Amino acid sequence: MSPRGGGWFWRDPRPPASSRYATVVFLISAVALAGVSFVAGLTASPRLSMPVSVPATAAMAVAPLCSSSTSTGPFVVRPAAGHVDGFSVDGRQVLAYLPDAIAASPDGRLPVVYFLHGSPGSAPDWTGSGARLPELLDRMQVLGQLPPLVAVFPDGNTARGTWWGNTVDGANLESWFVDRLVPAVDRRYRTLGAAQRGIAGVSAGGFGALNLALRHPGVFAWVASYSAVFTAPAALFGRAAAANSPALTVAAVPATRRFPLFVGAGAADSEFRGESESLVDTLHRVGWSPLQAEIVPGPHGWEAWAVEVRDSLAWMGRRLSTDPAMAQALSRTAAHATCP
Repeated sequence: MSPRGGGWFWRDPRPPASSRYATVVFLISAVALAGVSFVAGLTASPRLSMPVSVPATAAMAVAPLCSSSTSTGPFVVRPAAGHVDGFSVDGRQVLAYLPDAIAASPDGRLPVVYFLHGSPGSAPDWTGSGARLPELLDRMQVLGQLPPLVAVFPDGNTARGTWWGNTVDGANLESWFVDRLVPAVDRRYRTLGAAQRGIAGVSAGGFGALNLALRHPGVFAWVASYSAVFTAPAALFGRAAAANSPALTVAAVPATRRFPLFVGAGAADSEFRGESESLVDTLHRVGWSPLQAEIVPGPHGWEAWAVEVRDSLAWMGRRLSTDPAMAQALSRTAAHATCP
């Protein structure tokens, strides 16, 4: 069943055959390029290795590429493998994936997407073996499925879990996120700001992503929620629980303030799949658009989340490819890119 008809889209977790073929061709090319690079390296000056925060497989599988008439997607920029930066805001750890395109273009600006971990969870969940998001972002950019972008992974842990809100225990994560983290990221990196700022999350992070976007209109232009709950725990939010429950607040959002929204859930997720289905029913009832809803194989864990992340980024990439502001930003970045 398709979401456009009021139901769900069932997703095969395997990439399409064309994508798998393109990946095989690319890997063969990468091996050939690696051999040439090795020979050249015998006489060239040594180069700095890629930061250890990025999975080693990303360095092996992703080679620097330039614009090509044989592009497999709508974007023309082909950045080399990105790296992971680390800093802190008010004592909280923040990791950020940066594509090489941000350094190649001294005056260019890029989209930024925040990824929120679940409860329990941590910022490195996104860069580790579960999500391997830096490697995924590298691959999707090389295949032309995404433009270069900045991905931010903040730490949201508190003594009572991670719900990304102003809870009764005084955590004030909502205020920290909107008032402190977002401005800090925009100062530190050359982002396109609110016009191209997305937010996504898994489980309690998926709750936080949608709740923050609903409570702060105009701050986020795109939202994705992976296998989330959409009702705020009264024990944590107290009298503000209803106002922090997307299941209750989303229907009141006027059409002029709606944003592209992706909602995914695992088919075997007995804990949260029902919440996602109920939310999507509400979204269809009020005519929310643009909306993408998917049921993917897997339980409440990375088996399902990894597929949801990939599909939501591909969906966002298709939307960004038709955005005039994004096209202009990409042309500026491409103007500074150089081929070997």
